[in-house]
Amino acid sequence: MARIVIETQTIAGIPVLAILPEAARRLPLVFYVPGYTSAKESGLSLGYKLAQRGCCFVAFDPLFHGERFERQLYEAADPAFGGIYPPETGLDAGITFYRVIGQCLADVRTLLVHFGGDERVDTARCAVTGPSMGGYASFLIFANMSQMRAAVPMVGIPTFTRRWTDLLDECAYSNPDWAAALGRVAEQARLHTTLIAALDPAERLLEAAPRALLMMNCDFDSEQPKQYAVEFYRRLLGAYALSPEKLRLAIYPAGHTVTPDMERDAVDWIVGHLLDTGS
Repeated sequence: MARIVIETQTIAGIPVLAILPEAARRLPLVFYVPGYTSAKESGLSLGYKLAQRGCCFVAFDPLFHGERFERQLYEAADPAFGGIYPPETGLDAGITFYRVIGQCLADVRTLLVHFGGDERVDTARCAVTGPSMGGYASFLIFANMSQMRAAVPMVGIPTFTRRWTDLLDECAYSNPDWAAALGRVAEQARLHTTLIAALDPAERLLEAAPRALLMMNCDFDSEQPKQYAVEFYRRLLGAYALSPEKLRLAIYPAGHTVTPDMERDAVDWIVGHLLDTGS
């Protein structure tokens, strides 16, 4: 078995952690986006498993995270950072969440250009994965970058606008004070909805077939409910009618987490579609 090496560097201001076999050449490239408030090191276990199977794994710190930490990550409701919603609703954190996700797409594009000059990897065979915020980002990156031959979004949601508008409604319906506060910032909320809709990958995901997509969600996840993935999976079935083996929705008996079974299945999916079949 080849020796596995870990490298760290900063590329165009993006802190990166790479895991790959020593003396690698022309390996598939797998990008990893961590969850909200997490960092690139959260992917070490998954990265090691993928490197053992012959992939180059690249995790990075998203905007405001890890080595790029900014206080806005935890203080989004502060008016100094543009907060306008009642702090208890978490809606300002939601806006930061989507802002970070949008920057992840730009970051992966930057990293792909960099690794295009690295003979150890094959940037024509890429995949993307990550949990929670990383799941959202995986949907966005997969939808917008044809180089991504496979994706495994974990405990994320593919329909950004629908999730955001549902959160607005849930807050308004559950608390009259919140409803009044939301009414006072209705125009700003409309602008936020427009910004999120511009990011929303749902329609572009319908055009992604036959690239390989494994959607992972959990039965008892109240943070990112599985129903959004179930509903969108039904829409995707028609798009993948000629290549049903390239689409899968897997639901696991867990909460908002990534289990060992999920890691195993993610590795098998990525290797199977990037390396084993050469597809």
